[in-house]
Amino acid sequence: MDSTHRQPARRGLDAARIALLGFGGVILLGAVLLMLPACSTGVPLGPVDALFTATSAVCVTGLVVVDTGSAFTPLGQAVVLLLIQVGGIGIMTLSAFILLMLGRRSSIRVAEALGGSYLRRRRIRMSTLLRRTILLTFGCELVGALLLWLLWRGDFGDAGRSVWSSIFHAVSAFCNAGFSLNPDSLMGHAVDPGVNLVVMALIIAGGLGFFVLSELIEIVSVRRGPRPRLSFHSRIVLSMSALLIVAGAVLFFLLEWRHGLSDVSIGRSWLEAFFQSVTARTAGFNTVDIGGLSNAGLFTAIFLMFFGGAPGSMAGGVKVTTLGVIVVVVVSRLRGLRRPALFGRSLSRSNLERAVALIIIALSLIGVATMLLLITELGGAPHAESRGMFLELVFECVSAFGTVGLSTGVTPTLSVAGRIIITLMMFVGRLGPLTLVVAMERRRRAPAYEYPEEELLIG
Repeated sequence: MDSTHRQPARRGLDAARIALLGFGGVILLGAVLLMLPACSTGVPLGPVDALFTATSAVCVTGLVVVDTGSAFTPLGQAVVLLLIQVGGIGIMTLSAFILLMLGRRSSIRVAEALGGSYLRRRRIRMSTLLRRTILLTFGCELVGALLLWLLWRGDFGDAGRSVWSSIFHAVSAFCNAGFSLNPDSLMGHAVDPGVNLVVMALIIAGGLGFFVLSELIEIVSVRRGPRPRLSFHSRIVLSMSALLIVAGAVLFFLLEWRHGLSDVSIGRSWLEAFFQSVTARTAGFNTVDIGGLSNAGLFTAIFLMFFGGAPGSMAGGVKVTTLGVIVVVVVSRLRGLRRPALFGRSLSRSNLERAVALIIIALSLIGVATMLLLITELGGAPHAESRGMFLELVFECVSAFGTVGLSTGVTPTLSVAGRIIITLMMFVGRLGPLTLVVAMERRRRAPAYEYPEEELLIG
């Protein structure tokens, strides 16, 4: 591998190391702040609970051991919101920067894989990337907060509370964090189509990522001349996201309309099904009782949580592009193609290697974490006395790894050891896939060019 190949990989590796240290430092600082008496309405948080909450906020997960709205003072809530914002912008910017570094071997590949005038230059400064990410993030959050305020302005009896709640939930939704000031998340707004649509739009936007959003904005903003085409990466992200959302909603409706959705009308059932399909991929809000879902419904949510959103986004999981690679391989095999191809482009071998590695390592981590939780939470309890706990603990581990934040209700009941395990899973799930891609890229030799192929971002 020549120096031009080594340099971007080295810079990507350095950025990954900075990410691990930076996120770790912010989490520790956030934990110290959350332990202050001024941040709690009652007894201040202990070290483990403060670390858990700070990790959940910075890693934009949403799992909580205390109720955010009642356990924290306005100052404590502001600290949580700041940690969410820093974590969301940080991971979105850093992942975009690392993927740009790794894709800089060829300007043609960068332009075709990432697309958009934002990224067509071979050189883009970190300061420029950060500025554009912040503007994009704040712009979406501002619009979302305004819309939520218009919907909620008469619900609280206090103008200040309605403004604060609108801002908090808009930031939490776009950052795919899932933190809520309500003890029941958004279950109280399950019948409100406006709130559901605004929150879903924010979640989807945050889960699409910088690359796709910037390209969509570029296409919409063109007023003269031909509109640019969507890049291969954006088409994969959008098609896989749409597939997961629609398929998830249909499954939730069919599986739960006689169970978790049995007490509502058909129209509301579809609304709740679509909301849970959107939020299960990464956000963590809920308009139905997750613990009241059927086993089949919980398994559907686990599948959605595992894959998550797009690279360079607020979302966690192994990413929809990883699922896209697997789908392309299967479809291509069924069509009898010699190489995996979709949208008139073939995938490189490195894409398949990354996808398989990410899935295997993610499943291994979830398996180990689940085993540890079975030991710490159940000990030697026989199966007959712990029915249902296995699925609930698996659900908790996948939710932590995918930085989703949904829970069947076991999070506050976890032991100290269990909370530490979930804390580590949230941190690994947030930064692990990106670090793994960097490590794999650093060791990969330059491919031999036999015929044109398309590079797809994974991780």
